[in-house]
Amino acid sequence: MTEKSSAAPNGGFSIRHIGRHSLIYGAGVLLSRAIAFVMLPVYTRVMTPTDFGALQLIETTLEVISIIAGSRLAAGVFHYYHKASTAEDKRAVLSTALVVLVSSYAMASGATFLFAPRIAALVFGIGDGATVDYIRIAAGSLFLYSFLVVPLSFLQLRERSTLFVGLNVARVLLQLSLNILFVVVLRINVKGVLLSTLITNLVFATVLTWLLLSSVGLRFSRSAAGDLLRFGLPFVATQAATFVATFGDRYFLRSAADTAAVGVYGLAYQFGFLLAAVGYEPFNNYWEPKRFALARRPDRDILYARAFLYFNVLLMTVAVGITLFVGDVLHVMATPPFFGAAAIAPIVVVAYVLQSWTGFHNVGIMLRERTQYITIANWVGAIVALIGYAALIPRWFGIGAAVATVLSFGSREWLVYLFSQRLCRIAYDWRPVGRIVALALAAGGARFLVVPESVWMAITYHMTLLVIYAVGVWLLVIPATDRVDALAMVRNRLLISRGANAAISGAD
Repeated sequence: MTEKSSAAPNGGFSIRHIGRHSLIYGAGVLLSRAIAFVMLPVYTRVMTPTDFGALQLIETTLEVISIIAGSRLAAGVFHYYHKASTAEDKRAVLSTALVVLVSSYAMASGATFLFAPRIAALVFGIGDGATVDYIRIAAGSLFLYSFLVVPLSFLQLRERSTLFVGLNVARVLLQLSLNILFVVVLRINVKGVLLSTLITNLVFATVLTWLLLSSVGLRFSRSAAGDLLRFGLPFVATQAATFVATFGDRYFLRSAADTAAVGVYGLAYQFGFLLAAVGYEPFNNYWEPKRFALARRPDRDILYARAFLYFNVLLMTVAVGITLFVGDVLHVMATPPFFGAAAIAPIVVVAYVLQSWTGFHNVGIMLRERTQYITIANWVGAIVALIGYAALIPRWFGIGAAVATVLSFGSREWLVYLFSQRLCRIAYDWRPVGRIVALALAAGGARFLVVPESVWMAITYHMTLLVIYAVGVWLLVIPATDRVDALAMVRNRLLISRGANAAISGAD
């Protein structure tokens, strides 16, 4: 594969350019999530809330292990890649990052495999053969995942969004196919899901490692390793705090209620992850490497502020869509034991809006290489989360856990924004962002004012709210010049289409 990119005019950046790549990334995410949601009725009928709860606890445990493994040691890849002055140094950054990450994961995964009986007893309260197998399979999957991170970052850096999306969709298709085999056909449920992840990671670790090394070679640079460790090690402590704020509530819920309550809450939380996947990741997959390249431009503030506005158009629209339709989706696709997730999911969505803002606003900290400030903000958020879990979960269970998450993510976003602005001030324009937030809150709040008698009446009502929200965004948020440009582009496309159809008709 040759190292080429589809550069945009004006130094590789334009709203149209970022929009095109975000649409490609977004299409891949939507396709992947659509495939997963099609399987939701199958999973909720074959698996119980207790099975879902077990998977949530395993996922939580893997998060702990990945923190120990140094999951963010590659966090500086984008920064140091753009900072490198020669093509050889850029290749060394990527190759060294792969070696560092795989080595750290190998040690953590190996220890997990050896101590699986103790870990299973701690997580599940019993260390029998089945739970020990769960932990050992998960450890293998975690090790193989370390081979995926840097190659996928390489595709982002080269703006190979189509290939990036194609590989991720292929991963989802393979994993879901294996899930059908193991869970639906063979009925091995939790173990089947874990085995499908292990096999999928093995296949794509092989493919992606070859893809990277065939382009950049294998070279270990001590200076690059030192830079990556210096930049990434503070994120280890950051990830520990993030784990507390994101996954710690599962353990509190299991103690206050049971594993089934963890399963219902975990399903609700998937809609927060859905917002991150559809509303944040498509944009961030392009923006994360690009923002470092734009940092030295004289019009940096204008570009950052404009990107933040259109980022929120995407983010808030997805958040409103999830909030309006989550109950409808669950009533159509899930079974009654899971319906309680509909009341929890909108609160989790608010938390993930705040988390997405944090990912955007940390740019000053990253540019100044002062990542310890992110660690401080995350630990403040973690302390807020622990207080919230202890005070709210025993009273309101899943609702309490979601509210505590909002408070935690909100305090973290506030601190990251303050620290980042102090280190490198960016002149964001908050006025249009404030308007879109108001429109989103109004649409989400209106959902709870009316309770239609049937699912189809509910879908009609919620679709009406979504249309009203979209019109409000178009008129009150999108700048007038951009509305004119968008309409002109649509008219031009229609004229081109009509001309092509007329030419075809004339030829006939």
